[in-house]
Amino acid sequence: MSKYFYGSWLLLFGLSSTLWAQKSSNVETGLKLSPIQKGQVEYSTPAAEDVAKCKAQRIEKGLRIVDPNGLTLREFLDLNGDGSIDQWRYFRDGIEVYRDIDEDGNKKADNYRWFNTAGTRWGTDKNEDGVIDHWEILSVQELTGEIAAALATGDEARFQRVLLTSAELKSLGLGDEKHKLIVEKLRVAKEKFQAAVEAKPIAAESHWVQFSGTRPSTFSAGTEGAQSDVDYYENATCIVNAGGEDTEIAVGTLLRVGKVWKAIDCPQVVTPENVNELAANNVFIRLTAAANPVGGAGANAPSMDELDQLDAKIANAGTSAELAELHAQRADLLEKIAQGATSSEDRALWIRNLADGITGAVQQGAYPNGLERLQQLFETLNANEADKPLAAYVKFRLMSSEYTLSMSKPGVPWMQVRTKWLEDLQKFIEDFPDAPDTAEAMLQLAMENENDGMDDKALELYTAIVQKFANSTSAEKAKGAVTRLESLGKPLAFAAPIHGMTGKQVNVANLKGRVIVLHFWTSWMNDAVREMDKIKEIMAKHPNEVVVFGVNLDNDAATMEKFLQENRVSWYQIHEEGGMDSRPANILGIFSVPTILVVGPDGNVINRNAQMAELEKIVEDVLKK
Repeated sequence: MSKYFYGSWLLLFGLSSTLWAQKSSNVETGLKLSPIQKGQVEYSTPAAEDVAKCKAQRIEKGLRIVDPNGLTLREFLDLNGDGSIDQWRYFRDGIEVYRDIDEDGNKKADNYRWFNTAGTRWGTDKNEDGVIDHWEILSVQELTGEIAAALATGDEARFQRVLLTSAELKSLGLGDEKHKLIVEKLRVAKEKFQAAVEAKPIAAESHWVQFSGTRPSTFSAGTEGAQSDVDYYENATCIVNAGGEDTEIAVGTLLRVGKVWKAIDCPQVVTPENVNELAANNVFIRLTAAANPVGGAGANAPSMDELDQLDAKIANAGTSAELAELHAQRADLLEKIAQGATSSEDRALWIRNLADGITGAVQQGAYPNGLERLQQLFETLNANEADKPLAAYVKFRLMSSEYTLSMSKPGVPWMQVRTKWLEDLQKFIEDFPDAPDTAEAMLQLAMENENDGMDDKALELYTAIVQKFANSTSAEKAKGAVTRLESLGKPLAFAAPIHGMTGKQVNVANLKGRVIVLHFWTSWMNDAVREMDKIKEIMAKHPNEVVVFGVNLDNDAATMEKFLQENRVSWYQIHEEGGMDSRPANILGIFSVPTILVVGPDGNVINRNAQMAELEKIVEDVLKK
């Protein structure tokens, strides 16, 4: 939405006419508006062919636009009665998700707020240039999303806006030692951010997936000269995804100032080599001091310097044997640090770091004895009821590493490896029904069941994920898979913008009269060119009866566009960032390509897993009816 498109309320929507509610121009004009914070909120927009079916309705102090089903799409309000719009509200599935607000009445938005499923953010824009100057509300999850976006896009100004300011630091009333430490960390964060961006640690299309941290802590008033309680997270991380690959980003210590969480550290990608250095870079929980083995400190206490030295040696190891020995020493040291932790949370943190470090080394082929080490760690933890959550964490990484290594071994029968993997997943789910990794285990097992044609079992697992692990990263994919598996005989709930056609969106559920083919594909899948040639043949035979929408799941649009140009593919395409984990892929729980769904002329799904070899017959059979 242009910030200059804020003219007279009466002039813009013709409200002086008694027939204003029936005017299609009101609908068309209103739907052309978009949030000032573009790309930061998902809201409903009807397909071009449905715009005429939408209606404008008069409400108190404004106008509401609804879709053909009566769900609210937009609301435009004049709350102060001056004849001009001062609130532009956007909805998704009938629920408000975002609002542009003109608070000072000068016909330009100066506040931006997110609601309901879109989050809690509230940003202000004093100079009304469309860029947020200050955050009024920012949750810790949304803070890490801002950090990840700034790192991915190289937006230093965006990162600076979420750093703790000098005034905010002063308002916290921390003692001199903590104050000086945070001042130094802020200085380093500002200096290092541009270098971090230039290193391109994550892809530009990376999107935030989740926040990762233990429960928040409070540094109490009176401690080390603190004048008031200060809420914080220590050693926090977040997960971003690009092209189906997750990356963990360390965001360090986070502090709460009123309703806003702020950062003080430069973000860094977590690696097996730097995980211990990152864990020690705290403000309130100084893990270095706590890293003493059971039985006392003194000369036998492991130090962070030892870890730094080992990491340096690992980076410069000359032989495989030397590398394996160094990883073994590193695991020994991490285990000692975990044993000497002074709190259960610190101990859990170090054990997870130990498991992650071994797993990374094993999967890189750098620590042949790592599987045995993980097994020993699992058995030790699993023997203690209080350590069951940690045992589950280790076990999932152990079995995943075993599967990865077995798949790469020459001569090992694939079916044998897969069978063991399925058995491991099932046993993990049974042994650790409430562990966070159980959602991923259930998703993997559900997908394998679906591949084997056991749709009922797959549906049961997908549904259980959505119900039991609603906030997990697996739940979104599982929810889409449920929609797909239950889609036969129903309108297909799939809507997305058409690539390269600004403002154009397809909503399959509203398309009737022709056969609709929804083709999920990538340029790297087997027989991609042959698939396209087959679709061309079908369209040539039925040019007026069949419409094809390709949903490309390549990691970037440029790869898709190159393939389309080289192979002269001309039908509509849909592409959004995220590859196999993109929004279009998750809407229907797509986990393999090609996946083809066919919708009949009556608007109902007639096949949710068509094979390309049978697609022409499916189309012709339905056209005969």
